[in-house]
Amino acid sequence: QVLDWVIHRRAATFQGMSDLPLALRKQLDEGWTVFSTKVAFRGQSDDGTDKLLLECRDGRRIECVVMAGENRNTTCISTQVGCGMGCVFCASGLKGVERNLTSGEILEQVLQLRNLLPPEETVTHIVVMGMGESLANLDNLIRTLDRICTPKTGLGMSQRRVTISTVGLPEKIRKL
Repeated sequence: QVLDWVIHRRAATFQGMSDLPLALRKQLDEGWTVFSTKVAFRGQSDDGTDKLLLECRDGRRIECVVMAGENRNTTCISTQVGCGMGCVFCASGLKGVERNLTSGEILEQVLQLRNLLPPEETVTHIVVMGMGESLANLDNLIRTLDRICTPKTGLGMSQRRVTISTVGLPEKIRKL
């Protein structure tokens, strides 16, 4: 029931989950949070782009973006805190890679961004080209995308609407 509330009904707290007993909702609120990440900063631009800086439980921060357009809402998500690839054009790697994101942290980016959209809209596309080298955290990324693309327990998004960017890790590309 909780999963349905978070994935399909956009719940961000337990209090709104009306089909759970009130005592259980209070108990859940005391010891748990729906999201393990919290919004540290939200920036909005005139073109309909929303940027979130999410703080993980360990205090590390990651960036993600939703770009709203005509008939599509594209999220750009991160897979790592920092990056170890050293691309000269990218600020994400200035401190190197700090750690991989968990599957839950990757999924939460999409859900947090989706929850910024009006109720009648949802995420239509995902690009994995935020912080980090996407394929360096391939197992957690695939676990997340499997969930997102599953209709019943995920968002039911078509795999054709997911783009994974990489600098090119041959072994990981073959695995993908």
